[in-house]
Amino acid sequence: MDPLDVDVDSVRRGAEELVQAKEAVGQAFEAFQAAVGSYADAFGGDDIGMLLGVAHQACVDGLTECLSTNLTELENYAAGLHSMAEGYRAVEEGVTDIFQSILGKLGG
Repeated sequence: MDPLDVDVDSVRRGAEELVQAKEAVGQAFEAFQAAVGSYADAFGGDDIGMLLGVAHQACVDGLTECLSTNLTELENYAAGLHSMAEGYRAVEEGVTDIFQSILGKLGG
């Protein structure tokens, strides 16, 4: 079995990049919501307009749910990567402390 080599700084950078991606998607989502709001009354009051409005709203609701879920997941993934990096860092520090202690007991 090959040894496990984890670059903790890369894991942290990955988490930060996910946070940045989430923020970019969030900004695009807010711009989308603002733009969609301007179409609320664009379909008119007749039967066809009403049907178009209902279909439009169903599409907007579906996309809103999808993007909201994805934003939450990106946040969760970033938090998980941050936790993973901290866990690996703690293990590395613990191992270093153990070896320093052993070295000290050996008189080194």
